[in-house]
Amino acid sequence: MRNGLFLDKGIVSSVQSSLSRTRLTDSLGNKEAIMAFGETLAELRSELGITQEDLARRLFVTRQAVSRWERGDTTPGIDMLKLIAVTLGVPVTRLLDMPGVFCESCGMIISEESQLGSNADGSVNGDFCKWCYEKGAFTEDVTLDEMIEDCAPRLAKNMGTSLDEAVSLMGAVLPTLERWAHVRSNEERYGAEARSLYGDKAVDDANKRLLDMSQLEWDTKEELEGAIIVQLKAAMEAGDVAGISASVLCSMHERWIRMHWGDEAYSPEAHASLGMGYLADPRFVEYYDSRAGEGATKFLADALQKYYLG
Repeated sequence: MRNGLFLDKGIVSSVQSSLSRTRLTDSLGNKEAIMAFGETLAELRSELGITQEDLARRLFVTRQAVSRWERGDTTPGIDMLKLIAVTLGVPVTRLLDMPGVFCESCGMIISEESQLGSNADGSVNGDFCKWCYEKGAFTEDVTLDEMIEDCAPRLAKNMGTSLDEAVSLMGAVLPTLERWAHVRSNEERYGAEARSLYGDKAVDDANKRLLDMSQLEWDTKEELEGAIIVQLKAAMEAGDVAGISASVLCSMHERWIRMHWGDEAYSPEAHASLGMGYLADPRFVEYYDSRAGEGATKFLADALQKYYLG
């Protein structure tokens, strides 16, 4: 069993140092958090310009139930919280009134700087706790599902709820955190098509590769993505899909794709095919054309075809 994942991280050290640490679970069990939830709910409802009756109808509950939530008399269960979040168009973490500083990997509330992780150069990392992130890399090689599976029993015990409720809460909160959010976004937008084309293993491996990236590797990937757009504009201005600028573009794009797929899964033929797939998908056309100019997606696809297939 791994020590210190999600809400239980640091339990041993907190006992040793006699620290009293607030945890995400407290947001479901104390009066202050209940009041904060009620105020947040009323605020979000007002922002949308809907009445308590309107919200109650969308949630299939009574107006009195909504009123009690907003007054702080009661708080809804976990599944209802998730439904409220979807209905109001906000992440569950907004309704849970999470504090300003918490780990973007496990959700643990960070109460002092000594609990923060570190970057590769030894500087403090303000996004992750030290039990999740040290020296510029995540300390444990886990997937989102593995983290939930491992931690849910302890969370259920801490909260005094069922295992199903703990899994439900973690399944709602963790995917919104920085470590996991980019994988969730990619999966929601492209997962079905990618799994159909390349199979579950290839997609799962690519997701895992993203999750395993250090902060430096992630920043490098992001910088390269921006540089590709700049080079795409330059290659389009040159106007030759077989020219030097286009060749540099293809080489840069290959490096970026290898960061996602891994060297063992990469092939020039698959890369060229991917470029043609961009043309058939409005989401990719919008991505490249909106950033590099009209026709950018077609230019990239043609350049990849010429570079790899001749």
